[in-house]
Amino acid sequence: MERWLFSCLNIILILSFSSFGFAATTTEKITKKNLCTITINSNDEAELFKSQLSSKLWNFIELAPQGHEASQQDWFSKSCRDDVRCDVLVISGHFGGTFFGSSKLTLSMEDLERNSCDKKCDGILKQPREVFLFGCNTLATKKKDHRSPEEYMQVLLNDGFSAAQASQIVSFRYSGFGDSFKQSMTQIFAATPRIYGFTSVGPSGKKVAPLLKNYLQASRSNYDQFDWYIKKTGTTRNEKLMSSLKSTSISQAAGFILDIKKPEEKPYCYIRSASVARTEKLKYIQNLFKSQRAIQMLGHIYDFIHELKSAEVPVTVEEQTILQEFATDEKLKSELLALLQLQGEIYLPLKANVLNTLKDLELVTSDFVGEAFNKLVDLRTPMTEARKNLLCSSQMVVNIPFSAIPKERWNELEFINALICLRPQDAFIHHRMIEVIETSADAKTRATALWYFYNQKTEDLTILTAIARRVMNDSEVFVRQSAAMVLRQLKPTAPLVHELLQRALEKESDSHVKYHIHQILKSMN
Repeated sequence: MERWLFSCLNIILILSFSSFGFAATTTEKITKKNLCTITINSNDEAELFKSQLSSKLWNFIELAPQGHEASQQDWFSKSCRDDVRCDVLVISGHFGGTFFGSSKLTLSMEDLERNSCDKKCDGILKQPREVFLFGCNTLATKKKDHRSPEEYMQVLLNDGFSAAQASQIVSFRYSGFGDSFKQSMTQIFAATPRIYGFTSVGPSGKKVAPLLKNYLQASRSNYDQFDWYIKKTGTTRNEKLMSSLKSTSISQAAGFILDIKKPEEKPYCYIRSASVARTEKLKYIQNLFKSQRAIQMLGHIYDFIHELKSAEVPVTVEEQTILQEFATDEKLKSELLALLQLQGEIYLPLKANVLNTLKDLELVTSDFVGEAFNKLVDLRTPMTEARKNLLCSSQMVVNIPFSAIPKERWNELEFINALICLRPQDAFIHHRMIEVIETSADAKTRATALWYFYNQKTEDLTILTAIARRVMNDSEVFVRQSAAMVLRQLKPTAPLVHELLQRALEKESDSHVKYHIHQILKSMN
């Protein structure tokens, strides 16, 4: 891509803040402002801003980890430090509810929301004076535009999103589940007077580059006197930006709480706050239900309820009373069940999340959830790659009964891949998968079926010995490699498995297979 080209889904998130005491005079010492960048995809966007801001007035700081550090988990939280004070922050990446790109880093809305509750991130998230969101739907509401959900999904697929990613974006864009992107952004940057973004498809790279460059050139004097500029403009409409990008769906909003004093003033921060008692959080959630705001906060509510039930500290009598009131809330149940009526495979991940929430709130029985999941999977028709991707994106455990699976599905590689994602617990499914491993004439199918057991944590001797025999006897080296890696993950202890692996080791020529066999035997001794 050329230096100044922008992808439709490349995002530039610009956060600007400063203290109002600065006076742009020639007699006072000039304190340089900080341009912070988070480069998740290409660095073209950051370079454009660097080229338009004076290096005599601005410092440039990269916050995203580089090289081997790029594999760090929770990297954004680690980048938040007391000494990081960004006057402008530029995040470059694709966007679909999560920022992602060629760097392999991701930055989700949930990451931003969680860190906006943490004081150590104030320098990056709490005090921005301007936020620029250059990407599709960054200030989108739930209102439908001129496209149907299916048409919008096709636009995203054409722009390079996977089926699972596109489905998630469409689900949040068009359904009643979760906050709109606009609502989320105005809460993350709650104290920001000016937030800019797009209500629909953003401009293409070739179109936005000259438009944005024109705006920055026309506004250069404002950024040379940044404190004065911000103090003067407040929450007024940015006419220069709106004029420069008038051919696009550009929009402007203001932070949700401009006078925010503490993180708990944000609903999700209150739910997550360590300083708020669990009982008080439950009462607060109860009020969200009564005020019909619970659906928009459902993801955060579900996380808290799930953690509460699995916590080491037992649920108190008072907490259990409130949970029981949730479980008998017919209105909430009706609202959630209505989301299950959305038509189209694009809503599969959304429906999976709703079902899991219904289950944890005990609004429905486990049998209801299991039956509903089986309807979602739709085993009557061949498993397509698109449907497999959508099911895998739900990240749910689905206990499909063996009796519900037609015989012909077992010959489909995509169906086996779907089962790997859904992780059913039916013993009959486990043993039918062993038959696939032992009898399929297709090596790729045998290898894929082996990976089904990687996360099953089984101690079934029949299964363990069948996998060991694949290590010993399969004619294809990549199948033996798969079997050895899966068996190593399962950590077998049975003497029969030890014997089979010893025999396999004696005749194995592949160094990778031999390595894994040695490691398994070492752990068994």
